[in-house]
Amino acid sequence: MLANLTRKLTPQGASLRINSAAIACRNKYSVKYKLAIAADQSALPFGNWERAFCTQGQQNRAPIGGPITWTGLALATIVGSGVVYYYFNEKDRLQTQTTTKVVSVGKPLLGGPWTLVDCDTRRAVTDASFRGQHLLLYFGFTHCPDICPNELVRIGNVLDNLKRDPKCPDVLPLFVTVDPRRDSIVQMQAYKQDFHPSMKMLTGTPDQVRDITRAYRVFFSKATETEENDDEDEDYLVDHSIVMYLVGPDGEFLDFFTQSARVSDIVEKIKSYF
Repeated sequence: MLANLTRKLTPQGASLRINSAAIACRNKYSVKYKLAIAADQSALPFGNWERAFCTQGQQNRAPIGGPITWTGLALATIVGSGVVYYYFNEKDRLQTQTTTKVVSVGKPLLGGPWTLVDCDTRRAVTDASFRGQHLLLYFGFTHCPDICPNELVRIGNVLDNLKRDPKCPDVLPLFVTVDPRRDSIVQMQAYKQDFHPSMKMLTGTPDQVRDITRAYRVFFSKATETEENDDEDEDYLVDHSIVMYLVGPDGEFLDFFTQSARVSDIVEKIKSYF
């Protein structure tokens, strides 16, 4: 008795009575609220059917992550294949685009406008005079003892090999002197008699020759062993680049071939541009 009386008088005992009363009150009104909702739903059209349907659907609902059907598997395969195809196709496209950009950036900036003298007509010609033709340029001089003659013979062999293929258009060889001081028109015309008949000889003033050699980045200078000779001495050699330049019908530089390139390789490379 004394213990019960103590619990009733203590704040903790009062708190328990208050909480018990609050819970009883909440349960009472919760039951009334649920009954009211049930009454309202039973009064609605199809109210009972809706509750029955929902209950049945919840009982028969398949658990999440159920068995995989063949249709779903086929659909997933199609979608996955499409994604894989798109990935590799896009990868190839980007690689091709990147390669193209690298090639374009790495292409030497050679060529440009120039003016020289055609030894056949003795008239001025420019780079525009040869539009519509493939050109094979070589820079040298008529007093060259061995290099230039060998390269001009190789150019003739290249032209003869190209001529055997009826699908190949004509390629016009141009010999540009780097020694305009000694290579007069008469000297150039006499020199060409030993080489391919289609060879066209071009000369010009020192300034004109300097312009075209700069455009194609051709190196030339009087040889070291002869540069100490008197300026009036006509017996000297010229060091120069040993390169053939392929130019397209639009006047744009296409390719170049060094002294080490084989004739057969040059022919196949030129054909690839037709």
